[in-house]
Amino acid sequence: MEWTRRRVVGTTATVAAVAGCLGEDGSGSDNPNSSDDADASADSDDGSDETGGSNETAERSASAALEDAALEDYTGQEEVTITVDPEGEGFEPAAFEIDPETLLVWQWKGSSTEPYPIDIPEGCIWDQEVDEETVEDRSSGDEFDRLFTVPGAYRYGSRDADGEEFTGGFRVVGSGETDDE
Repeated sequence: MEWTRRRVVGTTATVAAVAGCLGEDGSGSDNPNSSDDADASADSDDGSDETGGSNETAERSASAALEDAALEDYTGQEEVTITVDPEGEGFEPAAFEIDPETLLVWQWKGSSTEPYPIDIPEGCIWDQEVDEETVEDRSSGDEFDRLFTVPGAYRYGSRDADGEEFTGGFRVVGSGETDDE
């Protein structure tokens, strides 16, 4: 293989990009966000927004994404339905808060992947082997559900048929904790 200037520059750029994804402490996830709706998120007032052990950046942080979001309040409900890909992109609602033990049901109106975790609280069990590269494709009419019990900020994503990522976020509030506290 001949090392042309173009190949050297391309290899250098690739190495730099991968190095940026690795981070220093290996404690968060580093996927770029392509949905403006999910940038509205909430952060925990007790500073305990811990992640599930992957590289975390401000771009991918659930707390940062929810910080300025207009969170829809679904506390007090046993089940919340999230529409996936309602107008060709995104989740509806994109940002919300729920109580522990609330069942979230994702319903597809278009084609995309099932949701995968981007930044979740430590102690949350989301299929450990599921990430943005291993999720299954879903079609209009499909449903997927998950029960959330661990308080904290969550950020999740999906990819549309073209491979573009869109994200959503929510907060599971503990006893007496709300967005206003």
